[in-house]
Amino acid sequence: MELLALLLLAAVPLAGAWYARAYAPRHTWSFTGVALGLVISPLSTGLYSTFFLSPLGFPTGMLGLVSTLFHGAPGYQFALWLGVVPPNEVVSGVGHVYIELLNGVFWAAIYGIFGFIVDWARLVHSR
Repeated sequence: MELLALLLLAAVPLAGAWYARAYAPRHTWSFTGVALGLVISPLSTGLYSTFFLSPLGFPTGMLGLVSTLFHGAPGYQFALWLGVVPPNEVVSGVGHVYIELLNGVFWAAIYGIFGFIVDWARLVHSR
C-alpha cells in the first residue's frame, strides 16, 4: 500500500503542470518545477521499491536508486545541521518525515528556479 502511495505522488507535478497551463501559462515550468521538487524524493523511493516486485521492475528500480541517492542527501544533511536527527545513527521513525520535508523544501526551490529560468527564456524568445 505504501508503494502505491509513493508512486501516486507522480500525479502532483502532472496536476501542477495542468493547473499552470490552464490558469497561468506564462509560469507553467515554474509551477511544474516546484510541484516536482516537493515530491521527487519520496517518488524516487517509490521507484526504487519497484525493483523488488519482479524482474520487470529492474529498470524503474535502478532509476529510482540513482534518483534516491541524488535527491535524498540534502534533506539528511539539513536534518543533521538542524539537530533533528542524531549523527552516526540509523534514521528511524519520525526522522524520515523530517528529512523528506526538508528535501521537499530544498528541491522545490531548486526545481522552481530552473522552471523560472525556462519560463523567462520562453518569454524572452517569444518577443
